[in-house]
Amino acid sequence: MNEVFCMHCFALLPAQTIICPVCNRAAEDTDVGDYREKLVNALHHPLAEVRMRAIIALGLRHDKPAADALVACALRNPVDVVEGLQIIDALKILDDGKPRMMALHYLFVRHPASAVKQAALAAINNVLPRDAEEWSNQ
Repeated sequence: MNEVFCMHCFALLPAQTIICPVCNRAAEDTDVGDYREKLVNALHHPLAEVRMRAIIALGLRHDKPAADALVACALRNPVDVVEGLQIIDALKILDDGKPRMMALHYLFVRHPASAVKQAALAAINNVLPRDAEEWSNQ
């Protein structure tokens, strides 16, 4: 039996499903929402490869409002260190501003993987070298 993911809630469904029994939306309706919304939604996808593409795309778009969604993705998948490091890279190329610094600081404080914490601290040091000690002491 072939299975597909619902494009809205990512529930695993039989291939012939028209209406998702989980979210009650048309299972294959990909026209709903703008591109940014689809990328943020893809951060919840069960497949790491799909999440990774969304992480890279959000970073390349310099999507400052996506900082919180990227942090949430890293914390939802704490054992995926490569994903966490890619999220740090995406945050580093966001436009300057408070959302990026807060996201990096939050990952430094909350993420369980040492490599992700170190990458977040290094990013903070590179963004604001003179203020890095203040951020890391909080």
